[in-house]
Amino acid sequence: MRLVYFYEKRQISAYIKEVAVELKYKDISTRKAVISYCINALVVIAAAVFLPEIGKGIAEMTGLGQTFVGNIFIAISTSLPEVVVSVAAVKMGAIDLAIGNLFGSNIFNVLILAIDDIFFIKGPLLSFVNPNHVISALSAIAMTAIAIIGLTYRAEKKKLFLAWDSIGILFVYMVNLMLLYRIR
Repeated sequence: MRLVYFYEKRQISAYIKEVAVELKYKDISTRKAVISYCINALVVIAAAVFLPEIGKGIAEMTGLGQTFVGNIFIAISTSLPEVVVSVAAVKMGAIDLAIGNLFGSNIFNVLILAIDDIFFIKGPLLSFVNPNHVISALSAIAMTAIAIIGLTYRAEKKKLFLAWDSIGILFVYMVNLMLLYRIR
């Protein structure tokens, strides 16, 4: 591991020297960047405080059910930052950053279950949820498995503008949507 670490460190250092360009935001001070970051973080936190109630209201008014609304609407709205970061990283050519962002976000989201369980005092958290979440959990496992297979098997061509693993992930997601909608 140590040898791989130092080898990768040398490779990255050589790459950085090769593609070094003038800083894009050199006129923005660190202080200004930190203040802007903190203000935007507070806006996101404030919006997140109201999001569960809004989702509950949507579920009741539409009759779609909390499982469907949580898995689709709330998940999409809370994942928008990851989408923006990943698209920006892909545009910059930082593919590893985009993939790391998505896998890291998924890992952290699962960790949140353990954190939530600490604050849920009625008993084990997962014993109180709707069993329909099994569909989403299995879909997440299947999509992650497809992504892992896609990481190990390197396809040389895309089919229909998408790689085979992306098509598989999209298919599993659509099946997940249909199943959740049918059991709402």
